[in-house]
Amino acid sequence: MTRAPRIGLVLGGGGVIGNAYLTGVLEGLRRVSGWDPAAARITVGTSAGSVNGAFTALGVPTELIFRYVTGERLPDDVFPGAAIRLRERRDDHWTERLYKPTGMLPRPFLSSPRCMLQAVLRPWETSLELFVAGLLGEGMMSTRTIGELIEAVQPSGWPERTFWAVAVDLESGARVAFGRDDAPRTDVARAVRASCAIPAFFAPVRIGGRRYVDGGIWSVSNLDLVAGLGLDLVVCVNPMSSLEGRSYEGPVDRITAAIHEGERRAKIRFGRRLGWERRLVEDSGTSVLLIQPTAADLEVIPVNLMRASERRAVAQRALETAIAALETRADWQPALRLLRAAGTHADAGVPAAVAARAAGAHDAHEGGRVA
Repeated sequence: MTRAPRIGLVLGGGGVIGNAYLTGVLEGLRRVSGWDPAAARITVGTSAGSVNGAFTALGVPTELIFRYVTGERLPDDVFPGAAIRLRERRDDHWTERLYKPTGMLPRPFLSSPRCMLQAVLRPWETSLELFVAGLLGEGMMSTRTIGELIEAVQPSGWPERTFWAVAVDLESGARVAFGRDDAPRTDVARAVRASCAIPAFFAPVRIGGRRYVDGGIWSVSNLDLVAGLGLDLVVCVNPMSSLEGRSYEGPVDRITAAIHEGERRAKIRFGRRLGWERRLVEDSGTSVLLIQPTAADLEVIPVNLMRASERRAVAQRALETAIAALETRADWQPALRLLRAAGTHADAGVPAAVAARAAGAHDAHEGGRVA
C-alpha cells in the first residue's frame, strides 16, 4: 500500500470500568503495532468511549491516558500542557466527583413518552434500552465533572481530527452524532457530557434547547456509523460485550446468580446488535478488528461498571490481554499489518496543530467530515 492505511476507531460504552478497559486496550495496540490511536482518521465514541475518544482525537498520547488512569505520574515531556492541567486532579479525584447532585428536581418518571412510542412502533430500529429510558425519570447526578475533564485539555471548540460523540435526543428518540455535519453545533466537552448522561442516573444535557442522554441506549458501540466511509480498517473496542463468560468458584447465592444472569443476557443482546453492525461495515468494504473482554478480563471487571476502585486492575489486565491477543491470534494479523503500516507512514501521525492546541493554543474548530 503506497499510502497510509485509513484507520477508524470506534469506542463503546461501559462506565468508569469501561473507560479503564478501553485505556488498557488502546495502549496495548500502540505498544504492539506502533500506531497511535490519536492518528485515527475518524474516532466515534459512545458514553465512556466518548471520553477516551475525545482525548485521542485531541491528540493526547495513549501512553499518557494509561498512566493517568493507572495512577502513575504524568510525564512532563510527553504532553506538557495536558499533563500540567490533569495533574491538578488525579484520576480518582475526578471519579469521586461523578456523583455530585444537580441541585434540581428531575422529572420523576416518563422522561420521554415519545421514546417509548418509537420503540413500540419501530422495534426493528430501536433498542429495549430506548424504551426503558423513556419510561424512567431523569437522573439527579450532574455530568459537569465529565465536562471539566475534557475542558482540562480543550476548554472550548472541537478537535481538529474528525470525532463524533454519540448521544440520543430524548425529545425524539433519534440518535445524534455530535461533530457530524448534520448534528447540532456544540463544544466537545458538552457533547461528551451528553453522550455519558446515563438515563435515570445522570441528568439529560441540554443542547440547542433539547435534552440528550447516553448514546449507549441506542447501541453500546454505534459501529454502524462508520459503514461506507472508505476506511481500510476500523478498530472497535467494546467493553460491554464478550464471547466468553465469567467463571465462579464456590456457591453463588440466588441474588448474585440473578444479577449475573441479567448481565449475561444483556451481553448476548449487545453482542447480537454488535454483530449486525459489524456486518454492515464489512459489507461496505471495510475490515473490522473487534476487541472485547476475554475471560481473563472478566476476572477483574466488576458487574458494577461505575465501581471506580477497580479501574487500575482492569486497565492493566486489558493491556496484558490485548498484547497477548495481538501477538498470538492469527485472525488479527491482517489488521495488525495495517496498523503497523499506518504507524510507520509519514502522513499517519498526529498533526502538529493538534498537539500545539492541546498544549495551550486552543482554537475553536467545528468537526467536519472524514478527509
